[in-house]
Amino acid sequence: MKVFTEAVTASATLTAYIQDRSDELSNATVRPAMLVLPGGGYAFCSDREAEPIALAYLAEGFNAFVLRYAVGPDAPWEQSFADGRAGLAWVREHAVELDIDPTKVAVVGFSAGGHLATSLGTASDDRPDALVLGYPVTLAEFGPVMGKEVPDTPAAVTKDTPPTFLFSTYADALVPIRNSLAFLTALAEHEVPFESHIYVVGAHGLSLAKPLTANGQGAMTDDVVAQWLPDSVRFLHRVFGDFAVDGPAATFQDLTARRQPGLDMPLRNLLEDARAVAVVEAHLPGVTTGLRQNPIALGFSLREVAKHTPDFADPETLAALEADLVALNG
Repeated sequence: MKVFTEAVTASATLTAYIQDRSDELSNATVRPAMLVLPGGGYAFCSDREAEPIALAYLAEGFNAFVLRYAVGPDAPWEQSFADGRAGLAWVREHAVELDIDPTKVAVVGFSAGGHLATSLGTASDDRPDALVLGYPVTLAEFGPVMGKEVPDTPAAVTKDTPPTFLFSTYADALVPIRNSLAFLTALAEHEVPFESHIYVVGAHGLSLAKPLTANGQGAMTDDVVAQWLPDSVRFLHRVFGDFAVDGPAATFQDLTARRQPGLDMPLRNLLEDARAVAVVEAHLPGVTTGLRQNPIALGFSLREVAKHTPDFADPETLAALEADLVALNG
C-alpha cells in the first residue's frame, strides 16, 4: 500500500491510501475511489472519522483519500467548500497514475463533513459520482451552532445530485434527524436514487460504531449501526458495479459435487475410486500415473488442473470425460 499526503490548497491536505498492484489482484487493477470528509462541526477534523474510514473502504476495494479541510473560527464555510472541491478535483486529475476510475469517485462525509459532502453534491460544478452520508448536517439553521453561515443543502438538490446512501440515528441529540429527513425528502422530490438507514438508537458521531473507533466509550459502539459500512459498499456496487470475476460463486451444491466422481472431485478422492480411474485412463491414457506422483496436485480437481495446464486436455475430451464420470453417480 502506498500512503502519502499532498497539499491541495493552502488550507487543505489530502492523504492517500492506494492499493499496490499485484498479479493476484489482476481483476481489480483500476478501482473506484472514496474521498473521506471527517466531521467536527467545522471546528476540527475528527481522527475517528478519518483514517479508520479510509482503511475500511480500502479493504473493500476502493483507493481512499482523507481530506483535512479548512476549519476553525477564522475559516468561513466558503473556504471549506473550496478545499472540498480541490480535493475532489485532485483525485480525478491523478486518476490514471493512481489506478482510479475517474467516473467512480464517491465522497463520504460525517456530520459537518456530511454537510460539506452534500454541498459538493449539490453546489459544485464537478460533483461526486455518489454520496455516502453519516448523520449529516444539512440545514442552514444549524450554521450558528457551528459558528458558521452555511447553505441549506436540501434546497439545493436537483436531479443532478448524485445517488446517495445516508445513515443516521433517531436518537441523535446533537444533529436532529430532521437534517437527514429533509435531505432525503429533497432527493425523493427530484427522483434522485437513494438508500437510507435510520437506526433507532445511537449517539452522534458513531463513525464505524465499533470499539476501534469508540475512543473507549461504549456509547460509541453499536452492532446494528455498524452495518452501515457493508451496506454502503453494497449500495456503491449497485451504482458503480463490482470487479469482474469468471464464473459464479461457490454453492453448497458445488461442495456436494466435489464428493462425487466428476471433474470437480479432488484428485486424492478421485484416484481412490477404481471406476473413476478407469474412466480417466480411457480418455487420457497414463495421466493418472503422473498425477499420483505430484502430491501438490492431489488437492486440485481435474477441472482445475486443466485450467492451469493448457495442454492437459482439449475441451472436447474434457466434456466427454465429465459425462462418463458423472454417469458413475447414476
